[in-house]
Amino acid sequence: LMPDLNVYDNVDVPLRYRRMKSAERHQRITNALEIVGLASRMKHIPAQLSGGQQQRVAIARAIAGDPKLVLADEPTGNLDSLMARQVMELLEKINEMGTTIIMVTHDPELARRAHRNVQVVDGQISDFRPYEPHAEAARSGGHAAGMTAGA
Repeated sequence: LMPDLNVYDNVDVPLRYRRMKSAERHQRITNALEIVGLASRMKHIPAQLSGGQQQRVAIARAIAGDPKLVLADEPTGNLDSLMARQVMELLEKINEMGTTIIMVTHDPELARRAHRNVQVVDGQISDFRPYEPHAEAARSGGHAAGMTAGA
């Protein structure tokens, strides 16, 4: 985010480059900010927002252009667990609206929530299944980490 621009103007920047008319830009900006729950913060600058709110502004900026694909590099990396969960729920909501999300994460909890996981090892891409203790327990018929495994 550009630190000297308010939330509204930060979301507007990529739309201006697309030479959209002002009325269409305004509609897209307000819609994107409503989706991420920050419509009431339009006039705030990034320094007046929490880390999670700043991340949500960045997501609004990305989705205002109605992309088919969003690339998210560690979108929850600097957030506490509550904010990380909220950002992940937001990305899931955007995905349900028809946008493909490609996310890089080292957080196994977030990886488990993805529809598909891939890993890159020595330059090779392969499918990957994050470790799930309860799934292992279900396969062995027991319990793991104090959780009852369900089918």
